Amino acid sequence: MFCGSELASWRKRIILILLTYFAIFSYSHTFFMLPPFLKKAGLEPQRIGWIISAFYLAATLCRPTAGWFIDRFGIRRTMVGASSICVVSALLLAFTDHTPGILYTIRLFMGGGFSVFVVSTTTYQSLVIPERIRGSAFAITSIGGVMTAFTIIPLAELFINRGWDLPYLLMASAASLWAMSMAFLLPPVQQDFSSNKTQKTSYAALFKETPIKFLLISCVFLGLTDASIAYVSSLAIGRGLNPSVYMVAISIGAIIIRLFGRGLYERVPRTVIAAPSFGAMGLALFGASFATSNFMIAFFGFLYGAAVGYGYPTHLALIGDMIPERFRGRASSMVYFSMDISWTLLPVYIGYASALAGISWAFRGFSLFAFGVSVLVYFFLWKRIGQKKGIHLH
Repeated sequence: MFCGSELASWRKRIILILLTYFAIFSYSHTFFMLPPFLKKAGLEPQRIGWIISAFYLAATLCRPTAGWFIDRFGIRRTMVGASSICVVSALLLAFTDHTPGILYTIRLFMGGGFSVFVVSTTTYQSLVIPERIRGSAFAITSIGGVMTAFTIIPLAELFINRGWDLPYLLMASAASLWAMSMAFLLPPVQQDFSSNKTQKTSYAALFKETPIKFLLISCVFLGLTDASIAYVSSLAIGRGLNPSVYMVAISIGAIIIRLFGRGLYERVPRTVIAAPSFGAMGLALFGASFATSNFMIAFFGFLYGAAVGYGYPTHLALIGDMIPERFRGRASSMVYFSMDISWTLLPVYIGYASALAGISWAFRGFSLFAFGVSVLVYFFLWKRIGQKKGIHLH
């Protein structure tokens, strides 16, 4: 996993960051099984939908505030505060009455704490990981968010199926406590930008003094392409296929690339990888829309996972490549915010396009659109940015 002497020298810190991601995504992914739990508790589907969406609504709206908290309180205190909110809200979920109003409120706090913690973790690694190994290191640390597909989600499903409601709910409390402990275990950054009052770190200054808008354009299309995966299950079920086969194949593809495909970062600038990564995701989704067997859908799922394996680490690493250190908290916030917005925009398109052409062709149309946009984004954005002097992007 840690090939190369310099990468190996950062082994301890990289593993700690990976475990931090695993902890906080274990917290959120535990609730992939919340809908059947709430259904068993007797809640109507409409109320369940609002309760589930509350988490993601709060997560999206709190992304920009995360940068302010980091600038104001520093990374460690922000992580501790955010994880404390996660712990308290998870315990409330486990031990309070499950009335719709209470559940909705708790889920709002859960989403906010989760959102701020993830942004803080990304900001931390963008500050402490050297540029020379940033791509490879980010590929390894991002495995933490993928590992839940083989561990936390099946365990949560087991607890739900066995009727072990309290152990299931306490999984989130345990994960958030783990995340809090990681905030203390991570070595501190060399400089605390929360104490620097002489330089402006506002969002206005971020957009004026840095090329953040170019990164956000690419992140929006990455997020849109990734959001379309939510409709693969509908396509698969409509053909009598197993959507879980597709999801497992994605996880396998992403992990393999992040473990064994990192050498590409040493040979190719990240500006060359960024747009083709979501273009390849679009092509894999297009292929999946024609799958007629579980083998075919698994094959295209693996290809999609391989593209994702490059897409997210590349775009997150570009934060550290493009943005001065004092702005990285707010830059991380805006990157996640742009990708979150994508998950709210795509369903609008799918809804209208499906009414006109059906779900299959609505899905295929966007997949081809994503590929076409990736070509334009590469030639008119990343290629030009990569040629600018003073911006080191390799």
